[in-house]
This record gives sequence, structure tokens and C-alpha cells, in this order.
Amino acid sequence: MGFAQKGETWYGRPGTPYEGVVATVETITARNVEVSFDRIVQVDGLKLSGKVMSKGTFKRMFEPIEQLDLFE
Repeated sequence: MGFAQKGETWYGRPGTPYEGVVATVETITARNVEVSFDRIVQVDGLKLSGKVMSKGTFKRMFEPIEQLDLFE
């Protein structure tokens, strides 16, 4: 599988500040990814509705499929 494409939906990885967040890829550059979130997210004291992050950070924080907890 290649890297994210514009318009794709990615899901916050468990254990990250973005856990449970749905992100839509808005723009991709050579180094960065711009995403918008399905809700306001508080990260490092900031309330965000989207963010520009490096591709490496994006891949650590988000995944293309949603992980479900069977024991919720």
C-alpha cells in the first residue's frame, strides 16, 4: 500500500493524542501532510480542528483502518 491520498480517511492510533479521531487528508507535499479532524482535538494544550504534520509523524499517529476494541 502506498502513502495516503488526498481525500482519504485515516484513524488515530490507540495510545496517541489522536486516538478515536477521524482525519481527512487535505493536502500532501513532499514532506508534510495536512489533515482536518472530525472534531476539535486538544493536543499539547492546543485545540485543533486540523494540523500540518510531517509524513513520519502522520504515519505514527494515524492508520488507514480503524482499530476496534472487542471488550468495550
